[in-house]
Amino acid sequence: MVCGSMRVVLVDRLKAILNANTHTEEIFKGSAITFFLKMSGMLLSYIAILIISRQYGAEGVGLYSLTFGLMTFVAMISVMGINVSILRYVGEFKKNGKDYKLKLLYRYALELVVPFSLLLSSLLYAFSGFIAESVFHNASYKAALEFSAFVVPFIALQNIGVEFIRGLKLMKVSEFLRSVNHLFISVTLLSIVGLYLTNQLLPIYTLGIGVFVSAVFSVYFILKKIQTIKAINHNDFSKKELVETSMPMMVTVVASFVLGSIPLFMLEVFSTTKDVGVFSVAFKIATMVSLVLVVVNTISAPKFSELYWNKEYKTLQLVIDSSTRLIFIVSLIVSILIILFTDQILMLFGNDFISGSHVLILLVVAQMINSATGSVSILLNMIGSQKALKNIAIIVTTLTIVVSYILVSNYGSIGAAYTFIISMALLNISGAIYAHMKLGYITYYNPLNFKASKQLEGEGFE
Repeated sequence: MVCGSMRVVLVDRLKAILNANTHTEEIFKGSAITFFLKMSGMLLSYIAILIISRQYGAEGVGLYSLTFGLMTFVAMISVMGINVSILRYVGEFKKNGKDYKLKLLYRYALELVVPFSLLLSSLLYAFSGFIAESVFHNASYKAALEFSAFVVPFIALQNIGVEFIRGLKLMKVSEFLRSVNHLFISVTLLSIVGLYLTNQLLPIYTLGIGVFVSAVFSVYFILKKIQTIKAINHNDFSKKELVETSMPMMVTVVASFVLGSIPLFMLEVFSTTKDVGVFSVAFKIATMVSLVLVVVNTISAPKFSELYWNKEYKTLQLVIDSSTRLIFIVSLIVSILIILFTDQILMLFGNDFISGSHVLILLVVAQMINSATGSVSILLNMIGSQKALKNIAIIVTTLTIVVSYILVSNYGSIGAAYTFIISMALLNISGAIYAHMKLGYITYYNPLNFKASKQLEGEGFE
């Protein structure tokens, strides 16, 4: 009877969240489909790691993870934050009936990103030997980084395309390209070709092919969507405006990536590629905690932009409250399950990875901090507070690099895990405080928020 009552209470609470208002309902209905695609992509990524770990061990996972991280980082810089600002602008233009600007927006994005990504990829190719031998002290990274240089421009194109399609609210297409397509191609090729060829770089080669296909498809899809739009009145939207809006977002996105990746890179410098592999697997498992946060962010970002720029401020707070509550409840359940079955989960990847049990628990704690503070970074970017978020990110990243150097050099993987906890706490709590104190929005989980938002609903929205 007690269990039945608890189940009824939980179901009622979830129904209350999902039915809070039409905007919240739209987010979570979209989230169901996005959640399926995101879960499919995550499952494919786990399958890829399983295949790599079984064939090449922890060292193979480390080589793959670090190489993928580095080429993602270079591509992220080459995009210059335009992928984030494009999401805001598409939502704003569609809401205000200015579709004619969409064609200009995509053209400007390509004109800026393609040349810069080619420049950075050329530099990565030229310095691949130096990075491999002088930074990572592992010559096997040279060939991997040389191939990565060819993949970088296509990652940049994919990032632009995914966010543009997402801004159009074509979530199924956007999430399929972001999470599923390239990994499905990679895993398929890895499974087939891996039967006949044993090469530690094969996972990177297959991933590159998947990214290439996704990038080309995204460009084709967008061009088909906007081909009938006439770009007129060039004076009311310029390339300069796009760059000025994007640069603070680039700093924020790059800083967020560095916060998550710096412990991994420090481990390669101060420890071994095998330790990098173990940490990578633990990190990937821990990200399941914040999966619902990522899914909700994917759907809510254009909705945040739409509500804010349409001056529906009370409705925006209600949507934030509902999404934060769901994020926290689901994340807490996933966290408990991972902590209870830590060893069993790690054993799936092989005996080499069981040593990462304590690291995994610490990373789960970090992800819970991330989930408890809600969609704060997305909110600040979508409502025009990207410069404030940029300043927070710069300060936190600088502190994290210093802390990471100290902790990882002295305590290895455990130090890397503690570094991640500190970085998540500093970034998310600082952002949540700013959103509350300066802007009046509460993004963090508070049991009282949902009751207050229900009262707000009864008053009517502005």
